[in-house]
Amino acid sequence: MTMNHIYKGFRAMILPEMESTESRLKRGDWRSLIVGYRYIARYRGRICFSVGYDSEVGILPTVEDTITDFENRVDAILDSL
Repeated sequence: MTMNHIYKGFRAMILPEMESTESRLKRGDWRSLIVGYRYIARYRGRICFSVGYDSEVGILPTVEDTITDFENRVDAILDSL
């Protein structure tokens, strides 16, 4: 369940972060729950930055928060140029 979001020429590939197998088995359910979202930002096909992959920011709780974070980071990058 990958989602893409394009903003000012940058593309975010938003990926769900699923709960661990141990947690799922402890609940006694075979279905995994989404615990948050992470993303990779690209510009012209090259990776610019990522969030949720061993970064200072952990995974984000909702897709809307993820899109807002992505757009704010892109605006900060463009403002710094």
